[in-house]
Amino acid sequence: MQHERWLRGFALLEKYGLSWDLRVPFWHLDEAAAVARAFPKTPIVLNHTGFPWDRSEEGLAAWRRAMEVLARESNVWVKISEFGLKDRPWEYEANRRVVLDALTIFGIERAIFATNFPVAGLRIEYGALVTAVSRMLAHLSSDQRDRFFWKNATAFYRL
Repeated sequence: MQHERWLRGFALLEKYGLSWDLRVPFWHLDEAAAVARAFPKTPIVLNHTGFPWDRSEEGLAAWRRAMEVLARESNVWVKISEFGLKDRPWEYEANRRVVLDALTIFGIERAIFATNFPVAGLRIEYGALVTAVSRMLAHLSSDQRDRFFWKNATAFYRL
């Protein structure tokens, strides 16, 4: 994300009214924030909740710090998706923590529900995932849940 030619190419996104789906692990979010700052008119959405793969307290703290840096850029949104961990079952409480932290960091206004199916199907069925995430958001208003599940995506992708 720092190469001069790459940045010249990235600048074309604004020119053509396009957005960028960012897919990097959380330890690259400082670099992504610099790109977002340099191109404030280009909508950017972070995929897969920034890959919070390290679920230790230290790992989650590092993930949160990186997410907070990126969230400072108002042109960046987050897709709440892909909480599955390799060789571990899908765990409601562990994933709930990630979802709620991401929502706290970005706000419901810049959060989009997404999935990584069919890959996510290795850990959880689609209907079970939607039900679980809905349950995680039961404390939100109906309008906030609608924003999260479909209205924000419609706005971000200009559909």
